[in-house]
Amino acid sequence: MRGILAQLNISDGGMPKKPIDQAQVTVDGVNGDWQKNRNYHGGPNRAICLYSEELYQGLRDSGVNVSNGDIGENFTTRGINLQHLKKGDRLKVGQCIIELTDIRIPCYQLKKWDPDLPELIVGRSGWVAKVVKEGMVRQGDEIVLE
Repeated sequence: MRGILAQLNISDGGMPKKPIDQAQVTVDGVNGDWQKNRNYHGGPNRAICLYSEELYQGLRDSGVNVSNGDIGENFTTRGINLQHLKKGDRLKVGQCIIELTDIRIPCYQLKKWDPDLPELIVGRSGWVAKVVKEGMVRQGDEIVLE
């Protein structure tokens, strides 16, 4: 299974995350990214959040006006079906390797885009992951399931 890193995103806390061209990814996440509430976001098993352009399209088809980075993901993917992955799968993205640790739990903050979004996103909420191998990541990098 292969895909592309369509967009690499960071923020100074919360959503949306804004695109950047490249960044170093460490066990703490994408350099330059920050979460205000570290009790629920971030940490070694939640260093990276993934969401896909395909899942965004499904939300737009449901009437929710969202685009890459709005859901708060670090890695916006294209061409890799996140719903076919499982906990423990490893993805090589650029020079780094991440391991999926859990399905992302929809956050109440998603209501800023649509009051029903936390319920709409259930079953298509993306993943969180830990960083197994640190490295540089660039928008457009290939994503490969190891």
